[in-house]
Amino acid sequence: MNFCFLYPGKIAAFKEETTISTLLGSCVAVAIYDPVTKIGGLNHYLLPTGAAAESTNPRYGAFAIVALVNECVKLGAERGRLQAKVYGGANVISVASLGEGIGKRNIEMAENLLKEMNIPIIEKNVAGDYARTIKMNTATFDILYKSSEGTTDGQAVDVSGFKPLAEVKNIKVLVVDDSATVRTLFTNIFTKHGLEVVGAAADAYQAREMIIEKKPDVITLDIEMPKMSGVTFLEKIMAHHPIPVVMVSSLSSTGEAALKSLELGAIEFVHKPSQFDPAVLKDLASILVAKVRAAASVNLLKKMKSESPSPESNSEGTKVETSVVVKNGSQLKVIVVGGNAGSTDALEKFIGGLAIDTPPVVVACSTVANFVMAYIGKLKTKSKVMPVVAKDGDLLKMGHVYFIPAEHHGKIEASGENSIIKLSKGAPVSSQLPSADVLFQSAAAAHNKGVFAVLLGGFGSDGVEGLTEIQKLGGTTIVQNPEEALFPFGPQKAVELAVADEVLNSDLLAKYLMDYRNKNVY
Repeated sequence: MNFCFLYPGKIAAFKEETTISTLLGSCVAVAIYDPVTKIGGLNHYLLPTGAAAESTNPRYGAFAIVALVNECVKLGAERGRLQAKVYGGANVISVASLGEGIGKRNIEMAENLLKEMNIPIIEKNVAGDYARTIKMNTATFDILYKSSEGTTDGQAVDVSGFKPLAEVKNIKVLVVDDSATVRTLFTNIFTKHGLEVVGAAADAYQAREMIIEKKPDVITLDIEMPKMSGVTFLEKIMAHHPIPVVMVSSLSSTGEAALKSLELGAIEFVHKPSQFDPAVLKDLASILVAKVRAAASVNLLKKMKSESPSPESNSEGTKVETSVVVKNGSQLKVIVVGGNAGSTDALEKFIGGLAIDTPPVVVACSTVANFVMAYIGKLKTKSKVMPVVAKDGDLLKMGHVYFIPAEHHGKIEASGENSIIKLSKGAPVSSQLPSADVLFQSAAAAHNKGVFAVLLGGFGSDGVEGLTEIQKLGGTTIVQNPEEALFPFGPQKAVELAVADEVLNSDLLAKYLMDYRNKNVY
């Protein structure tokens, strides 16, 4: 039997016998079935209705129910024979704060719209205080549903189909830096934000003893140190006491050492400030704490992935991809890419697979921005496109990949038939500088349906609001498969909110884009 896991905001219908499963919180799933042809399908919507610009978005029940009925009819079902079952709409918080009584309104949408369409509801399992797991056999209309106890009112419910995510609590940090000023600064920042600093070492030899004695969860490690460089010490740490490490360096660094550090196993990279005024320190604190929390989550995420397989990998049969919403790529103007911690390898795969005539690509990745010249040097040896550091006022050209530099946000503005990049300094957005949200939202405003967005793995939700805006205005939104991403937080949040058109592994991203562009329709 075929198998299909239905992400939020999606629709699936089949002629062949298929098991469709999904997870529901305050969301609702409507099942449709023709008992003669044995054609059946399921949807999963988050909200009853949306704005006029979102009238064909299946994350809204007003469209999702009609679209599912039409898809079943297109497959050969007889409209007059259709039957329906309705599930979900629990009194729980589903994926985000979607509004007061959203579950009840989702149920009412299903009941009222099906009544208008003269489709009888032969079974309901709705409301209540628990989330539900739904499994539908499309050939028999048998539906198994199970309440998930413990998801009571007031608790968030993860309906993405991936593992529920959690951040590490009570993080212990070891600061390693030859500057006493920086050691004091970092200690104060971490303590103020609820992290425990278990030690502060001036060199690798002091740090080695503290690692054994204090057993930190994360180390911040200076690249430039006397006696032994941070990169050399990192290599020894990874060989003998592998611990999540955030590398730290001054802006004068060439970037080669930072890139080497990531290749050796460091999780993230942070620039030390060249000045210590309050505004700079505030921005540093936001970025530094987010990166340390990300690093601390690595082992927890690995453990969760190894111990708790997803619903898809638990199921027998072939996973079937379906989509009833077709987007047109003929208006493609610009490709925007976001991501942060752990996204460098996926970004390299994506850029390495692009053709020389690819429409302009703009990248906002705070990790890469910190050593962008070294990263570009690496890309040039294995890419057909031309990677460059974006400059304020650059006219976007085909076959070029523009990287937003460190300490800047990047926006895209329309200029006639073309686009230009505008750079500006500012505070971090979603603890990221540059921020994918800033880039994505500007692209949506400039080019609407002409935007193709890719959100790679990252810690936090940077880029998700931008994807929401791009989807709302008709653009195409793709996220890296959370199961593949080192940090799945951003992509998984996008899946939960139903603002991801497709979920793909990194080695398929470039091919998907090229097919989208070449065929005009995907």
